[in-house]
Amino acid sequence: MEGKIIIVGATGYTGSALAKLLKKENIDCHLIGRNELELKKLATETNQSFSVCMDVSNEQSVEDSLKNVANDKILGFAYCVGSIVLKSFQTTKIDDFINTFSLNVAGAIHFIKKLQKQLADNKGSIVLFSTVAVDRGFNMHSVISTAKGAIQGLTTSLAAEFAPKIRVNCIAPSISQSKMAKPILDNARIAEQIPLKHAMKRVGKPEDLAEAAKFLLLPSSSWITGQVIHVDGGKINIET
Repeated sequence: MEGKIIIVGATGYTGSALAKLLKKENIDCHLIGRNELELKKLATETNQSFSVCMDVSNEQSVEDSLKNVANDKILGFAYCVGSIVLKSFQTTKIDDFINTFSLNVAGAIHFIKKLQKQLADNKGSIVLFSTVAVDRGFNMHSVISTAKGAIQGLTTSLAAEFAPKIRVNCIAPSISQSKMAKPILDNARIAEQIPLKHAMKRVGKPEDLAEAAKFLLLPSSSWITGQVIHVDGGKINIET
């Protein structure tokens, strides 16, 4: 398929899994992340271009990271960036909310603003990431649920505004293997209990999320927009 897909957060578990899946489809990607060493390794493995963006909440940093693709045909954009701050509401600081919003929401906004014309010119697709915690409600999740709730609102608003030229969808996972979930899943007791709370009796894999993102990025999903799709082992709807 002629054209390129931009993956931000490419060195995370989901971002790198998505890059590898798209490579198997012979789709060119441009990989963006903060860790230059890991980016180089992934770019070499997948034979893709890459650039470093040290601060996704900084408009100039975002613009600099896209200079190499300014004249490319952009077919899709995946913002595979996330964070997690688990605190009771009373122990949170306002900076917890501001910093989480900057990373998860402001970063996505900066990239979409810069890529909007290229995506519209090619009837492109945008994929964002939320969390099942927005709709399900968990203790200690007020910070990330607030930010990802904004992502879900952004998804439906932009889907309406950008249609029919750009599709915008969102994936809302439950806990999955990732860098940010590693400290949680490294706890043997917690790691044993989490699968039991999901109908599918396991933790999500990066490939589970990447396969969903790939589908939403490609023309096979051309009549899907404005959706928040739960890739969560049944967590949102099924009591266990």
